[in-house]
Amino acid sequence: MGKIGLKFKKLLSQKNKALIPFFTAFYPSAELFKEFLFRADDGGADFIEVGIPFSDPLADGKMIQYSSQSVLKSGFNFSQFLEEISRLKSSLSAPLVLMSYFNPVLQRGIENFSREMDEANIQGVIIPDLSLEESRFLKEELASYDIDLIYLVSPTTHSQRIEQISRCSGGFIYLVSLTGVTGMREKLPSNLAQYISRVKKVTSKPLCVGFGISNPYQARKVAEYADGIIVGSALINIIKGREKGRGLSQEVENFVKEIRKAIP
Repeated sequence: MGKIGLKFKKLLSQKNKALIPFFTAFYPSAELFKEFLFRADDGGADFIEVGIPFSDPLADGKMIQYSSQSVLKSGFNFSQFLEEISRLKSSLSAPLVLMSYFNPVLQRGIENFSREMDEANIQGVIIPDLSLEESRFLKEELASYDIDLIYLVSPTTHSQRIEQISRCSGGFIYLVSLTGVTGMREKLPSNLAQYISRVKKVTSKPLCVGFGISNPYQARKVAEYADGIIVGSALINIIKGREKGRGLSQEVENFVKEIRKAIP
């Protein structure tokens, strides 16, 4: 069992829920991004998800697309990112989960990518556009370093498929709350509780819900049923509003703390 699984085991034994904030790598700058990681860590994050900017993101809404395009225009370099993350690995208590599309992984080579994840102390990897059937080689290579490949389940995923995903997914299952892309929502789907319950009937893996959670109230409601929540677009929206403003890092930490207080 990897670090993610061990931490979930501890959280669930204490009847606590996981908080997973999301940040786009190097947005709005490398220095601020690194500070956000520490602020989220201090604010009570159990894990931190980091998105790798990509030019053709299938699952990202306009807010995360904006942050990715901004970083890409600034000349984002994956190798530089990994070097910076490697320097932080002994300073962060929250395990890091990397989200990337498969093209950047393939460009680096599966074996090389997996080794780099280990060197950077990345504990989990999410690849939204990689199907279960095509993921075996990456999963095996990551597993050789005790790194989890985390799979997604959507509202349209049928029970037999969920069982298959459950057998393969490491750490936790990323439960997409709605059909569509990431983004802030005024309301979450009315059938979300039933959807989470349906998935729980066919898996014992921890379920973390993402896509659309925008405020502490929504986080509290989702945490009543899920094992963890993932908050991304709402954080990127805060950063976008004050990319160079004073007190931005503190504002990010305050938001993480508000979400932390809202969930068990």
